[in-house]
Formats: sequence, structure tokens, C-alpha cells
Amino acid sequence: MSKRRVVLAIDNSSCSKEAFDFYCNNLHRPDDILLIIHSFELPSMPAVPYPYGYSYYEDWRSIVQQADEEAVASLENYGRKCQHKKIEFKLFKEGGKAGEVICKFAKDEKANMIVMGSRGLGTIRRTFLGSVSDYCLHHSAIPVVVVPPHEEHAKAQGKKE
Repeated sequence: MSKRRVVLAIDNSSCSKEAFDFYCNNLHRPDDILLIIHSFELPSMPAVPYPYGYSYYEDWRSIVQQADEEAVASLENYGRKCQHKKIEFKLFKEGGKAGEVICKFAKDEKANMIVMGSRGLGTIRRTFLGSVSDYCLHHSAIPVVVVPPHEEHAKAQGKKE
């Protein structure tokens, strides 16, 4: 029997920690391979030249570098947690629209399921901003486990009415 390949989609939020904890406590099997992916969308540079050009490019480059460093730190943190729990894992980092990246990654890696947190956006915010978990639920060819946020987080996001 081949090993089950589980994608854990993370970012730097508490929702990702909740998804990891849910996987460990409810879904993990000893023969799993946990494929942890951190996806982030790079900010685009405007087509119109910035006065003195250099300054905007340097700011953009600094933002990209900071996002990359945060992604690496987050991945390393989850890697340490997996080592502590003796979970076989691999770490990945990809730029692009998170929902698209996660679904393509899961397909390319022949994953059996995706586990991810939900930020608990309210209906209006989710409608206008979109949701990575909604995207994955509607576009993935494999099961997607969406772990809801704790009640306190949901209240902070304005979900409770």
C-alpha cells in the first residue's frame, strides 16, 4: 500500500496552526507524507514609471524579500513541529494566487487530500475578496478539509452576527 500524500496549505496565520493541529489530532496516519506548502502572491509593479524609478523598485524588492523570509521561517517552524511529532514531511514554497497554486500543487504531487484553515471571513468580505478555501473546495479534484477558526477569531473577523 502506498503512502497517503496530504497537502497542508499554510500561511502565517493562526488558522494554519489550527489546521496543522487538526491534521495531527484527527487525520494523521503513521505512513502519511505531509506536503507543507506556503503560497503567497507577489505584489505587482505598476506599468507607469515611478518618479525616479529606483525607489519604487527597491520598496517592491524589499516587500518580496520580506514575504519570502516570512514564508521560509513559517515553513521551518512547521518542519520542526513535524520532526517533534515524528511526521514525515516535505516543505514547499510557491508564488502565485494561493488557491490556484495549492490546487495545481496537489494535482502535480498526486496528493490524496488538502488540509487548510479558514480565516473565517464574513459573507460580505468573502463575496468581495474571495476565499482561498472556497477556491480550493470548488476547483480541487481531491477532498479538501477546511478547518474553521476558533470562535474568538471568527468574532474578531466580524463573522458572528
